[in-house]
Amino acid sequence: MFEKPVVMIDFETSGMSPEQGGRVTEVAALRIVGGEVVDRYVSLINCKVRIPYFITELTGITQSMVDRAPPASEVIPELNAFIGTDTLAAHNSSFDEKFLLAESDRLGIWPSYDGVICSVKLARRIFPGLDSYSLGLLATSLGIRFKGAAHRAEADAEVAAAVMLQAAAELGQRYGFATIDPRLLQDINKLSAAKVPAYLKKLTSPPVAESKPVALKKQPAVQRFRHYKGGIYELVCEATQESDLSSVIVYRAHNGSIWTRPKSVFFETLTVDGVAVQRFTPIAD
Repeated sequence: MFEKPVVMIDFETSGMSPEQGGRVTEVAALRIVGGEVVDRYVSLINCKVRIPYFITELTGITQSMVDRAPPASEVIPELNAFIGTDTLAAHNSSFDEKFLLAESDRLGIWPSYDGVICSVKLARRIFPGLDSYSLGLLATSLGIRFKGAAHRAEADAEVAAAVMLQAAAELGQRYGFATIDPRLLQDINKLSAAKVPAYLKKLTSPPVAESKPVALKKQPAVQRFRHYKGGIYELVCEATQESDLSSVIVYRAHNGSIWTRPKSVFFETLTVDGVAVQRFTPIAD
């Protein structure tokens, strides 16, 4: 099925956004190799945060459960090590990736995963016209059943992985892909549903005869930035995040992986050892 491993993650959290004080309370990460889950990392997380009553009602995660759980300083490094350089995936990936980056940043950790697949966007493009793309209703539409309680990390990650595998299988059946490169799914995420069929047909169509070479326009210089902890990154573009319409900066690491940060965070000034520094400083050519 997949040419390279993909890690599907799901976080349960104490709130909707790390910018508003939300912290992670549980995580599940499932490694998919080929067409099946071969390894997993699952843990409750103690971020020393109060669990709101409505979160307990929704997830079943209580204050005493997280109070007895291993601390974030232990879980987050282990989680990043588990993900490694594989492709990351999540259902509504902007939510889960935002928390992963926020919790990693608190510990001075820089994840190294190879891009992100959003199974919500993927389902919208591969299975257009469904009534809902929320995980539970989408799973019902596709005939996928929960193996555990919904709104718990492992059960949600299991179902999201099944959704993504079913979408990949549908691509293979429709367009004749023997295997699926995870980067193809990342590319599909970036297209509107209406453009996906033409894009995939173009990929699978026989090559046309070579035409006369034409002169290429000179590409603009790539803007590079240095992170205050070290490392040089290339600016890709500025984009608008679908979940809250906020501006984000899209940039590329030296290994080719693509990252996003809120624009306000990317350009913010920090105080390190009493000295004001920019999180990312532009490098003059």
